[in-house]
Amino acid sequence: MSKTKQAFDRFRHTYPERECPPVGHEDERREMTSADGLEQWRDGTGEVAEGEPPMLMKNHPKLRLWVVRAEDVVHAPECGSFADTLNGKEIKHSNLTGARPAHCGGQLVFVENDAVALDGGSGRYGPRSKEEMTAVARAFKNSGYGVWSYGWDDENAWPFRIGSRLPQWVK
Repeated sequence: MSKTKQAFDRFRHTYPERECPPVGHEDERREMTSADGLEQWRDGTGEVAEGEPPMLMKNHPKLRLWVVRAEDVVHAPECGSFADTLNGKEIKHSNLTGARPAHCGGQLVFVENDAVALDGGSGRYGPRSKEEMTAVARAFKNSGYGVWSYGWDDENAWPFRIGSRLPQWVK
């Protein structure tokens, strides 16, 4: 069994799927495919040292959306050729699911080949608690990646977003 499957199956067992809230425009229902730039999450090498936290801006040009679906984890660039065909010129998490249920979603940036900085920034599938944010960051780590997590904003009960502060290394 792959590290990715094992890590995210544990996550899925604890944090159930939820329905996609209503979408604002029909384009937000259009499901991406691999031909559109949708990628499957694959096992990393697990050989990444902590280093310095990355300084990222919220509109980083390599920003990607990620979603934990029932059987896999997918990610795709927020902007690009598929996004250019959409009304808002940016993909939404619902484009990664076809507006079907999913477990969790957010944003990430690859800061090295096997290291990511991630948040739970999804209006449709974002983590619902600090524990869920921690668990999904650990699932990414257990899939073989070094992970910088933006964590959870206790005061506002919402995940911190990329660019809002320095991320923390997931141990």
